[in-house]
Amino acid sequence: MKSTENNAFLNEALDTLNRIYKENKHLSRLRWFLDAALQRFNKDHLSSRTPRVIVLGDDIPAELLYAVCDDPFYVLGGSLGTAHWADELTPRDTDPFSRSSLGWLVNPEFDITENALIVTAVSSDSRRKLISVLQSSGRRVAALDIPPNQSLNAVRYYTEQLTGLAEKIGRHTGKRFSGGNLKRAEKRVANARYQRQKFLETALSSGGLISDEAMLLANQCLYFADDIDEWGARIAALREELEQLCRRYAFPKKDRPRVMILGSPVVFPNLKVPQLITSAGMELSAVADSLSLEASVAVPKTGAFVSADALLQQIAQTHLKMIASGARVSNEGLYSYFKHLVRQLHPDGIVCHILKGQIEYDFELPRIEKAAEELDIPVFRLETDYQYQDMEQLRIRMEAFGEMLTQRKIVSNKKRRTA
Repeated sequence: MKSTENNAFLNEALDTLNRIYKENKHLSRLRWFLDAALQRFNKDHLSSRTPRVIVLGDDIPAELLYAVCDDPFYVLGGSLGTAHWADELTPRDTDPFSRSSLGWLVNPEFDITENALIVTAVSSDSRRKLISVLQSSGRRVAALDIPPNQSLNAVRYYTEQLTGLAEKIGRHTGKRFSGGNLKRAEKRVANARYQRQKFLETALSSGGLISDEAMLLANQCLYFADDIDEWGARIAALREELEQLCRRYAFPKKDRPRVMILGSPVVFPNLKVPQLITSAGMELSAVADSLSLEASVAVPKTGAFVSADALLQQIAQTHLKMIASGARVSNEGLYSYFKHLVRQLHPDGIVCHILKGQIEYDFELPRIEKAAEELDIPVFRLETDYQYQDMEQLRIRMEAFGEMLTQRKIVSNKKRRTA
């Protein structure tokens, strides 16, 4: 691999991190998250990593993973550099997530798969092809099949699938799948999700004390951190710092249009969508994608003496209801999550982010547009990839969308004042 390619891999992360640092210098507790994200693009660090379990995607219940592995290594795509590494391994029409994920796992610079079991869910045709490529390259892969519906038979089948996957991972890591381990894992994951939600509430009400990109990065470090408990403690400390600044200073509230992102997940370091939103004079109100949906899933609390089988079935039922899969005709969980956020946050507009090739998100768009139309919320469809050449073209379109939302707010405010 050429040195310029290696520099591009690292610089891609540095450019985003430097921008976030400059915009959030007043937040000392943010530094840990910047360092954690940068480690993912440190070739020397990656060369020394020997993860036992690599998780491809975000659609396997975290409770199950932490029951049989202390530190799963997540691969979520997001990198243009790793996507380039996979150019020769995939067809030209492969979506950016699949191409980037494959580049993380098969490249000439570092190998994090040598002693690893790669686990993933067969949630789309692209994922199925990705599994085939990885197996053909000699990597060990354990796949989870996702039923196409949420019937009782589907829950039983999915529970059996989860049990088999957990036992397979446990044999690989040496950590036995047991009721005690599952209960402890469920508590750890529930605490992390609680801390995430509290941080989001504080960040979104802080009047711009933390940038949208920084907020997303801190959230996604849940998947980059080596220790989920340390991430929970760090995000709580960052939230406390934000709360202290809010109490100490009175910041004028900016009456800017608030927009929600949905569709293809926006993953570090490719945060150009929130960057475009900010540059167009808008601010982020929420993200409704599979990544944020998975991180918000709350398994109903069970009694202290609940059996492991009952807890696993509860986890299976909850995740099967909420999981987003391209194999389904409609993703009710993602749609209901979107409607919940709209009712709760009342955004001024919606940005539907579509990664080229991820047509499953386009199938969700018509009923999103219909629901938004009934609520008089404009929808802006933005199709892109991990390249940055289209930034100026997208910026012009995003600014036009932002100007339209601003004019709507002005008219709405005038009507309220004269009513």
